Amino acid sequence: MKNLPPLYQTHLQNYFFGVSYLMVSIVIMLLQKNRWIRLETLAENFPSPILQRSRIKKLQRFLSLPVWDVKKIWFPIFRAWLQQEFESGEILYLVIDRTQWANVNLLMISLVYN
Repeated sequence: MKNLPPLYQTHLQNYFFGVSYLMVSIVIMLLQKNRWIRLETLAENFPSPILQRSRIKKLQRFLSLPVWDVKKIWFPIFRAWLQQEFESGEILYLVIDRTQWANVNLLMISLVYN
């Protein structure tokens, strides 16, 4: 299994330790590799010898931890990546989409480049 990019490693190691860091690394790599977010499919591909249902429950508990705060975890990674990849003053294009699934309001913001 490949390591996370150094940018991710540096930031995520401040919030996750030991087994939690390993789990977040695996989850991120599975998401980036396969591009799906169904919990059942993620659990199916999660490398653990426990039963499928147990993997689902384990991932549900892990993804429900309060440490998963967008402002603390993802915004700093995104900001550091922007500073690393783009010049100050360079024009960037954002694509914004919103949808609602039952009680979940999902906002997706994407950066268009290249």
